[in-house]
Parts: sequence; structure tokens; C-alpha cells
Amino acid sequence: MRLIGILLMALMLSGAVEASVYKDFEKVWEARDKTYRSERETLEVRAKSSADRAIQALVMGERTGGDDLTLALTAAWSLSELVGRGQTLYALREHMAARPSLALSEAWLQGKIDELRRKAGEADLIEGEMEILKGRDTISVQQWIGALEQLSMMRGTISGSAAELALIEQNLSSYYRARAGEQADRQRLIASVLVGLSAAVRSKQNDFQHRSAVCASTGRCTVR
Repeated sequence: MRLIGILLMALMLSGAVEASVYKDFEKVWEARDKTYRSERETLEVRAKSSADRAIQALVMGERTGGDDLTLALTAAWSLSELVGRGQTLYALREHMAARPSLALSEAWLQGKIDELRRKAGEADLIEGEMEILKGRDTISVQQWIGALEQLSMMRGTISGSAAELALIEQNLSSYYRARAGEQADRQRLIASVLVGLSAAVRSKQNDFQHRSAVCASTGRCTVR
């Protein structure tokens, strides 16, 4: 009974250790999420002010129009890149909440990579179809800049998601190494307990068989 108790204890400790590993990494992801959230407001303000300035400069025909447009698109990119990071991190935390196996996490990561490749291709198609790049005079300056911003933000989101996935891949590698180390310790403990249990049962059976043989041959059948 004592060995069985130890075996059950080992299984319980294994679950507790796995939960501890998850909590450690969840703290890392939570801290990263807070950082992204804290930076977003500043980038949103910058993107809006840059876009407003670019519109004004182009409408007024100012010499700085081109530079202001570049600043506006850069600001839109920076904001969307941060959004892409945050969205991808959120998706990871949802995925990891179920404590998936390494194989499932690898499949999840590959799926995200394939999704980004598809979106990158869509962005290229949109750029190719943007006739407004050739005929600005047929639409308002606001519409033209808005369309350029949308494409910049689409690509910025892709870039941010890709950068976050690269970081996630490192996190997952460390996470599953930690789990594997704890798993190896658990397996060694369980194996030791099972060997002891098997030996104890075998010893008791040998003793029982010996006493049974003595009983049968001598009539001395006293139960100890």
C-alpha cells in the first residue's frame, strides 16, 4: 500500500509541476501583453496626427507633402505591427490554456505561418489592383491616403505577427524542454516505484508459496 501511495503521489506531483511550468510562462506572456497595451495608445495618437498632417500638406500642395506621407505610412505601420504582435500573443495564450502537446503546438505554429503567407500574398494582390496609385485625381486626398494606410497597416500587422511568432517559437521550445525535464524525472520516479512494487509482490508470493509447500509436506500450517 505504501508503494501504491508513492506512485499516486508521483502522479499528483507531476500534474502540479506541469501546472507550475505553465504558470511561469503565462507570467512572461502576461507581462509582454501589458507592454504592448501600454504602447498602443501613444502609437494610435501618432498615427492619427501623422495622417492629418499628411492630408493637410498634400491638399495645400506643400513641399513637405511627400515626407509627411512617408511619416504617416510609417506611423500606421508601427501601430499595426504592435497590433499584430498583440493579436498573435493572444492567440498563443488561448492555445496554451488547454495545455497542448508539443505536436499540437507545432501544428498550431505552422498553421499561423501558413496564414501569414496567405495574407502577404493578398496584400501583394491588393497593391497590384490599387488603381488609385495611378489616378489620384479621380479621388480625394483623404481617400488616397486612407487606402495607402490600409495597405501599410495590413502589411504591418503581418510583420508584427511574424516577429511575435519568432519569439513564440523560442518560448515554446523552452516551455516544452522544461516540461520534458520534469517528465523525465517523473518517469524515473514512477519506474522506481513500480520496480519496488513488483519486487514486493514477488517477495510476498515467494513467501506464501514456501509456507504453502511446508504446510502441504509437514502439516505445519500456522498462519504468521
